Amino acid sequence: MNKKTLYGLFALVTSTLACSPVIAVSWNEFLIIAVIVAVLLGPPLYRFIQRVEQFLRRQKKDKL
Repeated sequence: MNKKTLYGLFALVTSTLACSPVIAVSWNEFLIIAVIVAVLLGPPLYRFIQRVEQFLRRQKKDKL
């Protein structure tokens, strides 16, 4: 095993053995993060889904 892998495993093991959690998120913060993610990713994802549906409709129309 090279040193980078060994140090990575050591960091992973020591972080999992920590007594207190590193990140503590309550429901309020989780809700705020979920809303931000929905606002940022919603419109591009909606446009992508529309394009996929149009593509599938064209494929189905071409087969007939």
